[in-house]
Amino acid sequence: MKKNNKQAPKHPIQVAARRSGLSPDVIRVWERRYQAITPTPSGTNRRLYNDEDIERLLLLAQVTAAGRRIGDVAGLDLKQLREMVWEDRSAEIRQPQPRVDADSLPARHLSDCIKAVSELDAEALEANLSQARAALAPAVLMEQVMMPLMHLIGERWYTGSMRAAEEHMTTPIVRSTLWSLKNSHRAEDNAPELLVATPAGQRHELGALMAAVVAASDGWRVTYLGADLPATEIAAAAVTRKVTAIALSLTYPSDDPAMGDELNILTGTVPAVVLVGGVAAAAYREAIRRAGAIEVPSAAVLRAELRKLGMPAARPGDDILHG
Repeated sequence: MKKNNKQAPKHPIQVAARRSGLSPDVIRVWERRYQAITPTPSGTNRRLYNDEDIERLLLLAQVTAAGRRIGDVAGLDLKQLREMVWEDRSAEIRQPQPRVDADSLPARHLSDCIKAVSELDAEALEANLSQARAALAPAVLMEQVMMPLMHLIGERWYTGSMRAAEEHMTTPIVRSTLWSLKNSHRAEDNAPELLVATPAGQRHELGALMAAVVAASDGWRVTYLGADLPATEIAAAAVTRKVTAIALSLTYPSDDPAMGDELNILTGTVPAVVLVGGVAAAAYREAIRRAGAIEVPSAAVLRAELRKLGMPAARPGDDILHG
């Protein structure tokens, strides 16, 4: 019986490593020691992997990154692994955020920013963000002021409770602050590179800029392309820059029938891991999974995925090999 396209062995181990975020050494050890997958030898005795092999490796990478040992999950089937990943991500989204003292300095800056947005006071918003940046450590500024402010803006806009005037006033001011924060970090010469953009039809870029700041603060070199870019252009830029990963932000619309094709173009033509986040990412979960991309539902998950991708290749004997 002829194998379908997902079962046809066609990917060398380098492609399997890129798409799963694992090093070739880890893949070989997982094959040999845990029988996690069984690649097909080619006529020249090279390992070849099919699409389901790569999806399995990707899922195994995600469940072990959550704290499980590879030996405990290597025998699970694809359905069980998908359910486990979904449970992990759902639990992370539901996890209560640390309570912040309403009288704390970050909370006061956040309150002042929200008040400025509601009053359409651009000067006050700019001044409050500038004061917060001067007074707070970068991590505190991002986690206790910028991210909650972004979440509020996104939620109000997405539900239609934000007036167009508020959105038009707020977006360029927040964009300027995020851009400045991104550029305040300098990557090492040998740092891995991330390309950040929003796909065609996705015109809201604040989530993408937030991803750029998260990556830059973790030592990544970031190439930022902005909003509403066709997958072919993103792919061409990724190849030119030889990036390790691509981060896409999806905000609106949440029902674009062309999104699956856009994601497939990227994962099918670029040897880089594709990370997809934003408030609309959950609506495209099946398209993301089918394309072999990774959904990142929060900044914490994005940071964890980037740190995994940015780690040097593992060697036999390293702890990562033992799950």
